[in-house]
Amino acid sequence: MKKKKEPIPKTIERESKLWLAKTLLALVGSVDEKDRFEGPLNSIIIQAQEKIGDAILLTPLLKLLRTALPEAEIHLVTYSSVYTFFKDDPHIDEVHRGKNHYATFYKAMQGREFDVLYSTKDHFSFTFVYQARLIPARYRVGIEHPLHAGFFHRLIRMDFHQHVVEKNCALLDLLNIPYRKEDCRPYLPEGDVSEPVRKFATQLSAHRPVGINLSAGEKDREWTLEKWVDLLNRMDHPVVVLAMPDRAKDKHFLETRFDHVIPSPQTRSIYDAGQIIQRLKVLISPDTSLVHVASCYGTPVAGLYRADLDHIERFYPYAVPHRVLASPTHRVADIGVESVISAVDELIHNGNNGMGNRPIEAHVVTIKRAIGRTPGP
Repeated sequence: MKKKKEPIPKTIERESKLWLAKTLLALVGSVDEKDRFEGPLNSIIIQAQEKIGDAILLTPLLKLLRTALPEAEIHLVTYSSVYTFFKDDPHIDEVHRGKNHYATFYKAMQGREFDVLYSTKDHFSFTFVYQARLIPARYRVGIEHPLHAGFFHRLIRMDFHQHVVEKNCALLDLLNIPYRKEDCRPYLPEGDVSEPVRKFATQLSAHRPVGINLSAGEKDREWTLEKWVDLLNRMDHPVVVLAMPDRAKDKHFLETRFDHVIPSPQTRSIYDAGQIIQRLKVLISPDTSLVHVASCYGTPVAGLYRADLDHIERFYPYAVPHRVLASPTHRVADIGVESVISAVDELIHNGNNGMGNRPIEAHVVTIKRAIGRTPGP
């Protein structure tokens, strides 16, 4: 059995990062502080973070920049598979791969000079600061951190616990671009949706079931199957189950065990999931990117989080009605079923949300007949 890798002690990690920052500054040199941006603003390059959830939370900034500066060039540097998430976004002129494509990236940077560079990380990353220093830009902006000094012309001072959407949009404040907080709802760019999911989602439109998401990518962030069963035993709302392929068996089990659970096609992408989530009455989900997909469509969220207040405050469901359910431990599995039921009831009764006065059972029967899962009377 492979031995579990021990985490690096925090003190050693901090000392290593400090050494990296000092060594890098010695090699590339520090930049002078500049309080204000001056001159024309015709081009902006933004360093995007690596996870899909982070990518979704960056979209309000891109939309608001494009609205305010329709003629400016907006470029994005990505460091992972989020390249595919952004590559067809109409708010961006060009997306660059900044990691593992170094030759292509630096060739693309040759002969350019961007007016503004914005690094969105609020913690130290060698790759981010190194490339922020080497990308040609007149005015480099980062978020304040002790190890960011010297790499940027201006560091934006933010509360560490402020939501990531608001941290991203702090660039707009610095550039004196007006916007309203209600304009900061994220969005999901266009992407391929499978035909079975598209057809199923269209048939859901008039019914608005509750959605439950089984998957979170880590066992400590997922609820147990037993608790989902307990929850469904106590719910009388129509339900749709979302799950990654590795939990397809659990999804099928719930769909066959409960009459009020509507069988649905397996989702293969975030775009498939988005088609269903936008038609839900409420989404119940562990802390994962689907929470932010729900924010894109204004779908209320009952979010299941580990006992990590720092993370919750930075990544709670943004710009939607929500209830955050925090575990008393580092395991989402320790959240009680009763608290989830209470949160969902509060969200459902906070407005009609399209269910009308028809009995719940009628909605279930109608949906199942529409998708051909049950015969008519």
